[in-house]
Amino acid sequence: MAATLRTADIVVIGLGMALIAGIGALCSRKSRTADGYFLADRSLPGWAVGFSLMATIVSSMTFLALPAAAYQTNWRHFPANATYLLAVPVAWVLFIPFYRAGGLQSAYEYLERRFGLWARLYAGGAFIGFHLARMGLILYVASESIQLMIGRREEWVLDVVMIVFGVVVAGYTVLGGLRAVIWTDVVQGIALIGGGLICLPILLAGIPGGFGGLIDVAREHDKLTVGAWPGDASRHTLGATMLTKIIVFLQILGTDQTTVQRYFAAGSDRQARRALWIGGLLTVPVWGYFLLVGTALWAFYRFQADPAITTLTDEQIFPHFIMTQVPAGVAGFVIIGLIAAAMSTLDSSINAIAATITNDFYRRLWRPRETNRHYGKIGKALSLAVGVVMIASGLVIHASRTAEGVEDLQTKLLSILGGGILGLFLLGLLTRRATSRSAAIATTITVVTVTAWVGLATETAAGWFPALHELVEDTFWVGVVANPLLFALGWLLGSPRDDDSLDGVTIWTRRQDSGEMTLPEKPTPGS
Repeated sequence: MAATLRTADIVVIGLGMALIAGIGALCSRKSRTADGYFLADRSLPGWAVGFSLMATIVSSMTFLALPAAAYQTNWRHFPANATYLLAVPVAWVLFIPFYRAGGLQSAYEYLERRFGLWARLYAGGAFIGFHLARMGLILYVASESIQLMIGRREEWVLDVVMIVFGVVVAGYTVLGGLRAVIWTDVVQGIALIGGGLICLPILLAGIPGGFGGLIDVAREHDKLTVGAWPGDASRHTLGATMLTKIIVFLQILGTDQTTVQRYFAAGSDRQARRALWIGGLLTVPVWGYFLLVGTALWAFYRFQADPAITTLTDEQIFPHFIMTQVPAGVAGFVIIGLIAAAMSTLDSSINAIAATITNDFYRRLWRPRETNRHYGKIGKALSLAVGVVMIASGLVIHASRTAEGVEDLQTKLLSILGGGILGLFLLGLLTRRATSRSAAIATTITVVTVTAWVGLATETAAGWFPALHELVEDTFWVGVVANPLLFALGWLLGSPRDDDSLDGVTIWTRRQDSGEMTLPEKPTPGS
């Protein structure tokens, strides 16, 4: 069977895209102010916000990368991904109460109230830089898979797919703001899970013995193992990967605007906490399920010979299976799941970047006293601009064949700009000793250290400074080192304080009368 879209698939995909676009148009009526556009008027139910959290973190990389990883090796990614459930209660106890108090507009506004304007601008700028760098790459990777399923390999086809895909995502996000993002994420999350659920029975039908046969052959070939427990750390053992992953998840749940916006959007504190748990309890099983799909793919093609798979990369095998084994029309629904996984990540980034630029830069530095409706218009204009940048960067990645280079740059940017962000937030929340000065010095030292580390780890540095290159550890460890380093320096360089300036901004100075952590008033614009 040829790996190409059929008429029924095209109809189903078209209907799915029309539904998503319609949600964006409907939500536009309630997204004319800044609160409506960026925070959905703080009115959404926890179950919808939780679904949105799941859909955003899963992404198209999960839809393709996890089945590919299980197909190629084993389940070694699962224990590290499961540490997400360890990060959830930390966010429930520590981050949500602070963010829900005091009428915050962004995660980085808290940093200004704790350490000053520099901290807000630094963290907000790091967030914007990282998400701008990754959006074009996600668009490119997802569009490549769609092109493969279309069955057309011409270069111009990939460009058209990226443009159409990008316009749809940017369109409903610009129109409906965060409300549209969350409600389309609900639809996309259902499509993502439903698409995966459709594939497993078809895979099992091609494996002798069905599910039992799959487990037997997978065990025989060690496909269900999770890898060896700690050995040489430089080899990214299971324990090392789990340690780095939990730091990444804490950073996502506690400091990333795409997540924090959802805490704000929930209708109450209780709904925000419910959203967090729903997201966590959905996300980990989804990751596990797609690993199972990858193992089933491996077993399926052991028994159902297909010469075409020898020409495909591991990431292309699942899309090939969808187009050649899943019935017409049904395959279209599965493809919507793949498209939805990418959409839910991209729409969140577009809206969160626009919110950060509007609230943390434009509103804070230049136009602090405009109307709520004015900031809503600015947010829409910025969302449109970010969408254009996303499409343009995807096209440039394709034209220059630099996907691997961009992914490497993205990793370096995250390490340099965001390597200590979690440490900075925890320094503010958990200590009374840290001051603006001590936090600024600690942040500077951490950024310089990480920059030197990342630079010396490159192949270029290996030629120029071979001795130093040999001394530096793998940059895989940046988050593990940078966050504790910033926290420790900020605490050591600080001085004990017990005054009103810390009222409500640490866990030790929370307002005991209400039990809530009420943040002090916002600083005067321009101060």
